[in-house]
Amino acid sequence: MKVQRAVRWRSTAILCGLIFCAAGLFYPDQRAQAAITPALKTNAAMYSRADGEFVSAIVLDSASGKVLYSYQAEKKWPPASITKLMSALVTLDHHQAWDKLVAVSAQDEVGGARLNVKPGTKVKVRDLFYSSLVGSANNTTMTLARLSGLGMTGFVKQMNQKAKELKMTDTVFTEPTGIMETNLTTASDLAKLAEAAFSQYTIRRAASTMSYRFYEQPKWLLHTLTNTNHLLTRDPDIYVIGGKTGYIDEAMYNLAVKVKLMKKTVPVLTIVVMGAPTKEASFASTKALALWAWNAYDWSPSAARISLAR
Repeated sequence: MKVQRAVRWRSTAILCGLIFCAAGLFYPDQRAQAAITPALKTNAAMYSRADGEFVSAIVLDSASGKVLYSYQAEKKWPPASITKLMSALVTLDHHQAWDKLVAVSAQDEVGGARLNVKPGTKVKVRDLFYSSLVGSANNTTMTLARLSGLGMTGFVKQMNQKAKELKMTDTVFTEPTGIMETNLTTASDLAKLAEAAFSQYTIRRAASTMSYRFYEQPKWLLHTLTNTNHLLTRDPDIYVIGGKTGYIDEAMYNLAVKVKLMKKTVPVLTIVVMGAPTKEASFASTKALALWAWNAYDWSPSAARISLAR
């Protein structure tokens, strides 16, 4: 009798599971399956770009993928340190244990922004990763690439392969840090990279960390890193879900962010600004584009069609 009851119970459970699965096929959760495609308000003015404000830019509604603003978004331009988002994606595919102590090498030095440590200093893999994304350190990015086991050529090959997978059709990477102007991309492609990178919790957490502290070994010296993204560290209005800055002389100031408002419920936007004349200008333009988009577009179902989310 007990065996019969057990069989009957198991059969009932299986049947219920099949019913729920079928229900899920025919009545999917609209919150997960659908996104509102925003519509430009009837009387909304287009964003007024000041002369020389930036070389290129793009604003995306993150949920639907709709382009809300575009200016020369297909123009090829050096990404500078935004390159590190792609390096972070490749690192996640090949990283070692986060708590493993590894030595920084003299061969990791390529100039530019760096973590101030001497060759031979031992640092945890996690601290190298955060130094790359929070402090934009070139030497720690190179260390991560070296430790991947791919070799530098293989690591860059993986960066370009992942760019291909993300349909970044106008992008080529030549090294992992962004210090070389031979890395080339577009604002449109960087928006795809930002979406992919910030969808990864590990990257998103590092790229939204205001300040990060860790100890090097064996001397147990304390290092404190402050995020280079001033929208994250200084702006009281903007909530940065993830962001990365970039600068070299050939590119001027670049910024890729995923943002919403701090104290008001608004749709999440992905914004890329390239070639701003100053660091503060890159932040100011990004905020101005975000505020314009939230005011110029209507996300209500009555004003926009519902489309299946990609």
